[in-house]
Amino acid sequence: MDKQAFITLCQSQLIMVYQLAKAGKPDDKMKHRVEGFMYAGQVMGLLSEQECQQLLEDTHVQVFGQTIDQRQARKDSLEKLKRENPKAYFAIPAIERQV
Repeated sequence: MDKQAFITLCQSQLIMVYQLAKAGKPDDKMKHRVEGFMYAGQVMGLLSEQECQQLLEDTHVQVFGQTIDQRQARKDSLEKLKRENPKAYFAIPAIERQV
């Protein structure tokens, strides 16, 4: 398998993982399988760690429309708001609270 075919396969698997998470149905088994698959690509010399990280970021932006860090910050701020001011948290429409 050449490098580009491997990257394409990794990306298609990541898209499935991210789409399930976006739909509120995360599949940890699939997520860990993809992580292992990408690690195997590093061991075989097909991808560097930086290339793997870039693939994760690019695919995350493709599915969620924001970077991993941006999404995590949003989730953290919503969680903090829920703890500190539940009224304000629930005043936000549910569709907007989806992370």
